[in-house]
Amino acid sequence: MLVTSSEKPQAPDAIKTAKSESLVSQVKERTPNQAINKVTAKQEQVEVLSRWSARGKLSQALAKAEYSEATLRQMYNALSDLARKLNTQTASVKPNSAQQTEVQSTIQSMQQLAAKSGSGLNKQLNLSSESDVSVRQLNANIDLLSARPHDEKINLLMGRSGKSVVLNLPANQGEAKNLTSIQNAFARQDINVELDRNNNLLFSATKEHAGLLDETWIMSGEGVRVAAGNPISVPLTEPSNQLEQLAQVAESNSDIQAHRDKIKQVQQHLRSSILKAQAQRKELASQLLEIERAATNMQPNELTDLSNSLGDQMFNVGTNSISTIMAQANITHSLVRYSLY
Repeated sequence: MLVTSSEKPQAPDAIKTAKSESLVSQVKERTPNQAINKVTAKQEQVEVLSRWSARGKLSQALAKAEYSEATLRQMYNALSDLARKLNTQTASVKPNSAQQTEVQSTIQSMQQLAAKSGSGLNKQLNLSSESDVSVRQLNANIDLLSARPHDEKINLLMGRSGKSVVLNLPANQGEAKNLTSIQNAFARQDINVELDRNNNLLFSATKEHAGLLDETWIMSGEGVRVAAGNPISVPLTEPSNQLEQLAQVAESNSDIQAHRDKIKQVQQHLRSSILKAQAQRKELASQLLEIERAATNMQPNELTDLSNSLGDQMFNVGTNSISTIMAQANITHSLVRYSLY
């Protein structure tokens, strides 16, 4: 018995066409979402790589800060031990031969410690940074500060740069005002001027303008500071740091009290540098903690997807394998830590 139907049979070509159109429509619907997913995944991968790149840099900077702090503390403690040994004698007497040897040995070991490439300290026993400035001082025999009975005009030609500074110092002007005049004149060449503990002029400039301090200056002009007005050569030298000044005290065979006073000055300087190293270390540790929090706030399925994706990319040509492997390792670390809680 035949069963009849009101529907008309469709030709095979018509059926194929209908299926094709259906598949095409499905592909068209999925393609935009897939493209968005790929872009999102790529952005997440970049974020992870950037995060762990920043984490690596911060970890390296933190290690340097910790090493610098440890170096400074070691130097500080060495000076404390030296001071205790010097306290066994009367302040007015001079160190005996054994004490002189002890002082020289301690200073030498601390200088070697500070000069190590990983110490993170600059020439002046401060924490080194990209913003370090060059510091120079004039020969101690050149006096630009004291008052003179006549008006003076001094011209300082700065090496081969062609730049110069003109100082106008009125008669009988005191040291404080002379210093202000000098500071204002050098400020036009982006050079800072200040006084050290020994009332010597210190000239400092950033790396961009440090070349002006690296060459000998030529001084000429009118006044008693320039003999007969003839140009004279003015060399600039790098000022001695606190340890070098302590070494000078030891070499001059000064009494015990002079040694104690200088040791206290050096320790004050080191204590200031230690506090700066501590502040730097705390700031870096805080930044690292923020990165850790951002990483652990991700859902485990997100970490897994990113881990798998980065794992696949390690075998692609043109991928920075080191950065990718670092990111992969850190994501895996986060997954393991997440599963332990």
